Amino acid sequence: MLIDEPDEGVARSAGSPRAAGGWTSSPDREVLEAARFRLSTRDGRPVADPSLARTLDDLRAVAGVRVAARYGTQPPPGPLDLGASLALVGNLRLCLDALEADLLDAAAHVGVSWDLIAAIIGVPADEARDRLRELRARPAPH
Repeated sequence: MLIDEPDEGVARSAGSPRAAGGWTSSPDREVLEAARFRLSTRDGRPVADPSLARTLDDLRAVAGVRVAARYGTQPPPGPLDLGASLALVGNLRLCLDALEADLLDAAAHVGVSWDLIAAIIGVPADEARDRLRELRARPAPH
């Protein structure tokens, strides 16, 4: 979910596509909660990378339009708002792909095995390295 809202059963099913291309199931809710807790207590400093700060601003803007469209909050989004949001979502996907590729590189660099990386991202071990190559082949975000 983009913001705090009720679950309403909209979690991705095991056969749903990932934004970056492959097919996998969502991590268990407990794993996600543990990951969120771990990262939220890491250092408490604001994001220092200007491109990531812009990405977070884009995500907040798109989330606002989504909430307005889904729940009827004011002001209601018009066609141009929805079109602009869809354009930003495409770029957000590229941002996430680049972020994932950087994290895969970093994990391999500090000695995390490709078998463990594969288990973490939910793909078979023989596909883990291919995933990084596929992500690196995508266009850079703007």
